[in-house]
Amino acid sequence: MRVSLLLIGLVTGLLLPANAFSQALEREAGPLPRFFPHRQSYLELDVERRSHFALAYMVSSQEGVPPEDIEMWYEFDGERISFDIDELGRIRGLPSLGALQAGPAVWINQPSGGMSLNMQFEARLPGGPAYEARDLNLALGQANHAVRRTAGVAALFAPNFKTLTFVFDGPAPDARAIFEDGSSSPVTVQENRVILRPRDRDMRHLVRVEFGANPVRILLDS
Repeated sequence: MRVSLLLIGLVTGLLLPANAFSQALEREAGPLPRFFPHRQSYLELDVERRSHFALAYMVSSQEGVPPEDIEMWYEFDGERISFDIDELGRIRGLPSLGALQAGPAVWINQPSGGMSLNMQFEARLPGGPAYEARDLNLALGQANHAVRRTAGVAALFAPNFKTLTFVFDGPAPDARAIFEDGSSSPVTVQENRVILRPRDRDMRHLVRVEFGANPVRILLDS
């Protein structure tokens, strides 16, 4: 399950109406911050408060247009800056704090209409394909702190991150949880994903989790 909230000042996904992506080859679609909700708040966190998680922005087409055919760009300091969109639809080369504060217009070169832009929380973990329990818990703790800091009073209704979803390119490999006493147990594998809740009671003595291959993404969820 992906964390995706409406634009209510929380941790959100942004759904853009079809007319925001015109059939025209070049269209001004809106100001830069609109496409990257909460990125400015993320960048304003102390570095040590965001070392183990990041915000990812995913573009997808309701019309089935492949990500490589989607072009997005803006101009800042006299330079045209184009976004690199990978095969998963993830936007690479996210805008700087200065660019977000300046708020230039985003332009889109896209002949098909009906696009969505979804924000997700990702873990940024050292190591791999084995990950230490302290890093897993730090990623969850940092993300939860950021949500509470941003949401204020509305934090009562914000998600509480407890789950890490390891996403693989193809079927998920074997995964094992290693515990303080040296014992181990298999972790549940679901197609191309492994879901881990390191704060559950049966994981309280977890030392690390080991995989047969590196994941392509590690998502944080409630």
